Amino acid sequence: MIPIGDRDRSPVFPIVVYAIVVLNVYVFVREAQTPAPDAFVNAFAVIPYDVTHGIVLAPPSPPLPWFTLITSQFLHGSILHIFFNMLFLLVFGPEIEYLCGHFRFAVFYLLGGTIAGLTQVLVYPGSHVPSIGASGAIAAVLGGYIVTFPTNTIQTIVPIGCFPLFLRLPAILVIGVWAAVQFVTGFGAISTRVASEQGGGIAYFAHIGGFLAGVLLIGFFRTRPPGSVGRRYRYYYR
Repeated sequence: MIPIGDRDRSPVFPIVVYAIVVLNVYVFVREAQTPAPDAFVNAFAVIPYDVTHGIVLAPPSPPLPWFTLITSQFLHGSILHIFFNMLFLLVFGPEIEYLCGHFRFAVFYLLGGTIAGLTQVLVYPGSHVPSIGASGAIAAVLGGYIVTFPTNTIQTIVPIGCFPLFLRLPAILVIGVWAAVQFVTGFGAISTRVASEQGGGIAYFAHIGGFLAGVLLIGFFRTRPPGSVGRRYRYYYR
């Protein structure tokens, strides 16, 4: 199922969410325009072996390999990769930004993405496969969302063969199904030893780490009670 909207929208303009989207798109355009895209990605991606062994690549790579846990969050491998990541952020991010406030949300987002990348490094410390994308940070947003707004109605597209089915589903179902896939696939890849580094090219443990970080950290970062979003929403629009 593909989320396309949250019926209970935030009453304030989510400036940080949109700034993150703009920054990701800008970096993706720069990545596409560079004459050596692979070198560009490798310079800023998380490479677990380099992080665990303190290997610093030549400039413009960060001077400390740990910094790539942040820079990698703004790289994407394809148009579909960035499109779906930004779609999830636009659907679920605004209400979390309202709960936390702009600055605290930015910290929450980056910290969640950093923990996500670190989880992938700890699970596959000897991997030479670059890990990129905002999905770990967005997984933290999903984790924060599911514990604060589990009953919010999410507008989704559910593909049935070649036909799209438009449904309104509770957030706990939409995010819960996504989370279940990450846990089952991630731990299944390890238990069956079908993936020595990253299962199917997807950093499932980055998703798992980011999601759990969001679940645990949202209580420390939010400055408003969850119910305030709904009350403000009704006040502005009834």
